[in-house]
Amino acid sequence: MEHYITIETERISRNQRVFHSIRFNLDKDIIKKIQQAKETGCHLYISRKLLADLRYYVLIDGENRLQSGLTFYTYYLGNDSEEALMRSVISTDGDIFHQIRSDCLEHPNFCHRLVSAHYWLIAQLLNQLRLGILLRFKLLSWGLSLLITGVIVIPFIEQLMRINPWLLLVPVGMVLLLQRLMQPLLILFLPILRRWALRKLLSSLLSRKLLEKKIAKGILEWLVP
Repeated sequence: MEHYITIETERISRNQRVFHSIRFNLDKDIIKKIQQAKETGCHLYISRKLLADLRYYVLIDGENRLQSGLTFYTYYLGNDSEEALMRSVISTDGDIFHQIRSDCLEHPNFCHRLVSAHYWLIAQLLNQLRLGILLRFKLLSWGLSLLITGVIVIPFIEQLMRINPWLLLVPVGMVLLLQRLMQPLLILFLPILRRWALRKLLSSLLSRKLLEKKIAKGILEWLVP
């Protein structure tokens, strides 16, 4: 269902786009699929590329500042009108505004299905837009353990080989032990690490250095929801 979601942007310069809204292009079949997904507890699949783009535009506005809010439009492809049937605005301070076209209200059953699909898509997107900073602490603990062990052991590898090649198993044990110790420490300091990582990420996204911003966008794609 991902191809029914469009990020509406406007190019204002060669390297800059202004984010306007997120658009849902629905029809009878996609509304039916959404109803089935709701009933079975399925989630909306979003590719990492689209998710990274959404996260970036959600965080940063066209003037390279923090985004003030999000606007969602729902269009019905079977409708002759080019106007949106629903509009929702969610501001960063918590205010939420919903609008429904009056002629849509004249058809209660259709309106109910459309509203339900509109809200479900918004909820699915917002849930996946969350930045799971450092939730992969297990992977991080392995990385830190390997790094620390490497720094300690690499200068002495030749000596260990000359003494007894079996001594190379000692670093393996060090990695396993450090990884076990790292996990609870990372969990303990996770809130501090998360805040620090978010500040660094936002700082890079707001940077005027193209390379730094490109790296930050890549990180957005890597982060799990």
